[in-house]
Amino acid sequence: MRSIGVGMAVIASLVAYPAHAGKKPEVSGLALQQIQSRDYEVGKEISFPAVMTVLQDSGYRIQEADKDTGLVVGVASTKSATTYNIIWGFGKKKKTPVVSAFVEDRGRGSRIRLNFVLTTTKSRIYGVGSSDEEPIVDPAIYRDAFERIEKEIFVRQAMNAPAPRPISQVPTATADAAATATPAAAKPAGLTPDPVDLPSPLKSDPK
Repeated sequence: MRSIGVGMAVIASLVAYPAHAGKKPEVSGLALQQIQSRDYEVGKEISFPAVMTVLQDSGYRIQEADKDTGLVVGVASTKSATTYNIIWGFGKKKKTPVVSAFVEDRGRGSRIRLNFVLTTTKSRIYGVGSSDEEPIVDPAIYRDAFERIEKEIFVRQAMNAPAPRPISQVPTATADAAATATPAAAKPAGLTPDPVDLPSPLKSDPK
């Protein structure tokens, strides 16, 4: 396997697409959907900006973004090369990685579907040109992209989490009142002692 050019290198491992010699195996619709889609337990208000952030951090220029429809389109750097054909002469060939993302609400969560393609544009000195698109179906590319999106979603969830409440304290007035409370005063002794407390010789005559 080898890299398909500078355009993919710019966006690092997100689109490090390996080109294989010969005809590539076709992927059925259901299998392709499983490769390109992931469900997350967050709403579109978090997953949509997470997708945009990951694509921008990976070197894509956002060409279109609509939160209402959930559509995001990004284009990465282009690799250009000079070509020569014995009939058409000199020309240029450009390879451009393009990605489209569709984000939709699913119940209490959301679903993200990515679609990577490699657009090849050929132009001739006489103005004749052509354009082809090659879908990228390597599961490793999509797996890496979704791992980056998952990390970004985690960060955004942490940022949106409510701040912890401060530990409740005893009001100052109550605490001060408790600290300065005066114990109950002892019963003062009367001026006339109780006859019961007098020594035996001094007890009053019971008559």
